[in-house]
Amino acid sequence: MSTAQINPTLMPSSYQTKEQFFATRYKQGQRTVYGLNLTPDQLTSLVARPDPSVGTPGNRRIRPSHAQGFARYFIENDNWVAPGIILRAPAIFEFATDGMPALPDIEFGLMGYSKRHQGDIHILDGQHRILGFFLALDVLNDDIDKARSKRAAAKRTGLDAKGVAMFDKEIRELEAARDRFYTNRLAVEVHVTKSTTEARQLFFDIADNALGITASTKARFDSTKAVNRALAIVLEADNALLKNHVEMDQDRVQRNSPYLLSARQVVEIVRVLTVGFDGRISRYQNATLNEEQVAREALEFFSMLTEQLPPLNAYAHSQITAATLRDTMLLGNPLFLRVLAGVQYELVTHHAWTKPKVAEFIGKLAKHTVNRAHENSIWRLHAPETAFNPNAAGPNGRRADSNALVKAISEWAIDGAPFVDADALPAPVEPEPEVDPDEGIDFAPDHSTRALDREEREAIEEISKASKARAKAVATK
Repeated sequence: MSTAQINPTLMPSSYQTKEQFFATRYKQGQRTVYGLNLTPDQLTSLVARPDPSVGTPGNRRIRPSHAQGFARYFIENDNWVAPGIILRAPAIFEFATDGMPALPDIEFGLMGYSKRHQGDIHILDGQHRILGFFLALDVLNDDIDKARSKRAAAKRTGLDAKGVAMFDKEIRELEAARDRFYTNRLAVEVHVTKSTTEARQLFFDIADNALGITASTKARFDSTKAVNRALAIVLEADNALLKNHVEMDQDRVQRNSPYLLSARQVVEIVRVLTVGFDGRISRYQNATLNEEQVAREALEFFSMLTEQLPPLNAYAHSQITAATLRDTMLLGNPLFLRVLAGVQYELVTHHAWTKPKVAEFIGKLAKHTVNRAHENSIWRLHAPETAFNPNAAGPNGRRADSNALVKAISEWAIDGAPFVDADALPAPVEPEPEVDPDEGIDFAPDHSTRALDREEREAIEEISKASKARAKAVATK
């Protein structure tokens, strides 16, 4: 038996060790960028399927509903449109320009990379659209399979030709939508990046120039600010109070949120620990501050709070919810925690206190922080008058009031205020509501003034008749 020689140029794609695409190569900023035009099928083969349950380094959290909405849009619109996708990867690419015309600022050629580097290609911008493409293909394959099964069942049961034709039409429409997955194309840029930190900055720059990026997302991705660089270290650390307890995307935590703080609120505390409650970090400081040192001091502060304030320790170990903290005591309020950070900065920076001494003072405050600011609390009796509203679960948000509160608490520490050492007074007992003896009696079952007028006229007529009768009786005597 003879064996035919296989032309090496006809190697099946599954056996090839490289992926290749026609591309352009150019510069954007200081980065090399490859521009491609891929089908959704090629795109979903190029990157891993985004997982909404797993955070993507250098990107924001995925909202499944948003991806599902794009999938529906792609399926239902044969004239669909989508902005370009941006991917990132290290320098894993080869680029051949043989025979292609050369231009000074752009090259045309064949981009290739080894399949073993497939996992090095990540999404920089467009993860909802990419997940939407994955979902769209899942839906289309499933719907086509169901439609074919229904058509086969209709033929077996002798359904009329009109019914079979209806299923045929449905199958054609679904297959046409699926064909777009393999024939339509969209722009894809692949940016060559050196690190996840650079990728975060790129994502921030993209989102900051678009509409609708939250301060929490900015804090996580804008590496031009020292406290933001420190935040990345803080959030990745194994800190009991913060790990899995920070809202990453929204600027504020909602009342029933399981999170204690948002990323924006954490970075504000980091800032206060670095430059004080009302301090601002200059451009020079952003360039020269050591983010590792800033992060280390912040983590020490959060660990100290966990050790000195029992409710926060309980929250860190899932024994109490963030919602309960917010509803019942000061310790669930982000601004109050920022005030405590301001107190530490004030005592350490301006009064030469050691951090262990600050921790001891915070421990003394603990018993006064496990309730709201009721009228018998030190917060209403000794803090600045405008710092807390009656029975509030946190300080007033006005900057001047918060600054005054930081200074007042610092003075309590310096002066050794006796009320701090004393036991917390109980909240005043609410007086029993007075009981109205007439409560429940309907004195005016009929609110019509006509009825009242009629009753009044009838009474006057009775009086008039009685008066006339008496006058007549007197006249006849």
